[in-house]
Amino acid sequence: MPLEFKLPEVGENIEKATVIRVMVAEGERIEEEQSVIEIETDKATIEVPSTIAGTVMKLKVKEGDEIDV
Repeated sequence: MPLEFKLPEVGENIEKATVIRVMVAEGERIEEEQSVIEIETDKATIEVPSTIAGTVMKLKVKEGDEIDV
């Protein structure tokens, strides 16, 4: 059964972030704690690790997208 990885809360009072770099590709096997995306907020640039291991089935973001946290 597919699991969906959602961007976790990355800091207090941060509601939006911009995707700087997607660090994985569809079909790629990833491990828990592997960095999968780099985002920029108004306060910092952050590499976000995966909370799950598995195979990336579909990417729903691309570089330059503004996403909700």
